[in-house]
Amino acid sequence: MKWAAFRAAEVFCLPSHQENFGIVVAEALACGKPVLISNKVNIWREIQADAAGFVDEDTVDGTVRNLWRWLALDSAGYAVMSASAEQCFTSRFHVQRAAERLIEIIGEFGN
Repeated sequence: MKWAAFRAAEVFCLPSHQENFGIVVAEALACGKPVLISNKVNIWREIQADAAGFVDEDTVDGTVRNLWRWLALDSAGYAVMSASAEQCFTSRFHVQRAAERLIEIIGEFGN
């Protein structure tokens, strides 16, 4: 049911006060869903860099700004952000990429 909900959604919003990683954010990205998150979700920099959603403060005002930005998107903007969301997941959070990055880090310690 969770995956069906992600796939049926247009966007995923998590205005959290603190998230170590935000696995639900990565799950939304995997489904090609843009995310609206606070800058207290520790992967906010990646989301912002990849234009995979909107990031703002973890306040009511920040959440409202994210929602207004989202509502202001036209269908072309939504399509671009959705594609960016899926690409963000693939390039940063997919298990294959995580394994590759772990090997890179271990290799750095071996040198």
